[in-house]
Amino acid sequence: MKTKKTIYLYLNYLNIYKLLLTILIVTGCSTNDEESIPENAVFEPQTELISLDESNNELMLQWKPVIIEKFLKYKIYRLDIYTDAYFNPSVIVNSGQLIKEIDNNLLNSFTDTNIPFNSFIAYAVVTEYLDSNNILQTAISINYKSYENVLLSFEILSLEKQNDGTIKVTWEKDNNDDFESYTVHIIDGNTSYSSSQSIIENGTSFNPLENKDDNILVDNIQYKNKFLLYAVSKKINGRIIYSKNYLSINNPRNLGFKPSQVLKNPFKNDELIIFNPNGEIVFFDINNLEITSKVELNNKIFHSSIGSYNGEADLYIPSKNGKIYIIDLDTYSIKETIDLDTDNNIISAIPINDYILFIEKHFYSHVINGGTFVYDRINNTVLNRDNGSHTTYLNSKLFNAYDNYFFSLTYKGFQHYDSRTATRKLTVNNSVVSIDYTFNGSYQNSLLFALSPDKTYFISTTFGYQSSIDYQNHSETTVGRYSESNIFGDAKISNSDKIYLTVPDSNSIYVFNKNNFSLKEKEYQTSSTPVFIELFENKIILVNQFEANYYIETIVE
Repeated sequence: MKTKKTIYLYLNYLNIYKLLLTILIVTGCSTNDEESIPENAVFEPQTELISLDESNNELMLQWKPVIIEKFLKYKIYRLDIYTDAYFNPSVIVNSGQLIKEIDNNLLNSFTDTNIPFNSFIAYAVVTEYLDSNNILQTAISINYKSYENVLLSFEILSLEKQNDGTIKVTWEKDNNDDFESYTVHIIDGNTSYSSSQSIIENGTSFNPLENKDDNILVDNIQYKNKFLLYAVSKKINGRIIYSKNYLSINNPRNLGFKPSQVLKNPFKNDELIIFNPNGEIVFFDINNLEITSKVELNNKIFHSSIGSYNGEADLYIPSKNGKIYIIDLDTYSIKETIDLDTDNNIISAIPINDYILFIEKHFYSHVINGGTFVYDRINNTVLNRDNGSHTTYLNSKLFNAYDNYFFSLTYKGFQHYDSRTATRKLTVNNSVVSIDYTFNGSYQNSLLFALSPDKTYFISTTFGYQSSIDYQNHSETTVGRYSESNIFGDAKISNSDKIYLTVPDSNSIYVFNKNNFSLKEKEYQTSSTPVFIELFENKIILVNQFEANYYIETIVE
């Protein structure tokens, strides 16, 4: 058994051995036998950077000396870049430049006298050594050190949509005497980017700004995609510096969904109502490009209309599972929900006096059972559903005319037909419903329909047929068409009887004066395929499609 004295002597001998071993290691790896081990030395391959100091346009880097057997050299790597957002030792070594090698392990500082012209300079140190099997190994420093050149680095301060819908970009001013210009770069896209460099190198550039005090740009371009991403570069003495950051904003013109319909809000002069068929109704201010309000119905919706009851104009939204929602156009609230006691979908609905005329359609699109029925608002009952089911097409639509007249249209795969009338008259007498079909027919279908403000004529079909209406004499007469070859997508008629027709195939709008079928008064180009059109004072508002995006375009007349 060992005594306490024996154990004590054993430990003393062990400590002496460790000391001698350390001396041998230092002697073997140092190039100067007289140098002593610094207090901050580390006895493993991986070093730690201590400081990086700037003086007289030079940078001095210091690190902890490495005391190991078979030390070979230090390798100093430098990375110059516009931002410090992505720094770590491995990035600096892998993406940077080897600028110095030192084979003295006790020499633990380096002065960089050739500093690159950039916003940030970062350093890392690699220790190179041999392991116990004499295989070359490397160890990257556990940290890095960086220097920011505040005379060069700059950032974008803000990105905001202004009240007129334009985008304002503001960045830090430059204070260099050799300043030449700023350039703003943008990507109008549907995905995000990782850096200002990627935006500058892949985006669209605005014209350079050569006054160093002009550090604001107001962008009034009408973009198409979901996101707008901005970065800025500046030129100083012929060299380019990128902004440290980039900023992004949602495109205020992009809807984010495929709309099924648009209408003007009669209560708001500059408000467009946009319908998402999945049950969202968006009220959109066309001037400041902001959503005024939304109504979420959480139900599939169909062709909607604006109509009056008891002197109040409301929005009538037919929907899935037999419901009609009535929306207050002033308060954006659901005023009334009418349940028509059916599993069928209500695909169109309009108010006529004390009634709501609606089209009911089987919920399977290929089943054509349904019919046009009348809901008595006073007695809360459907009057004529007992008459049985009738053939109904999913694209059937109702439009108000005046008084108890209305238009009923459908589309069966023909560009036009004259076998039936569009104009009807509803009469209800002691709960007995009768619909007058005696108007002679005209060229019309539900693909395109626009009624004149005075309700005396309409434009219909993709060829733009114009038909006049004589309600008293039950006459509906097609008088001409505005195209022999072009296919129109949507139409609107102004108060001055100008006919606006979108031409999707040529990304344009044709404008005609009433009855002047062969001569366009004007033509506007659109930035992509026009889907819907609405007319406002001195403005044409379009919903366009670009690839999978739907967005608002404004044309000032």
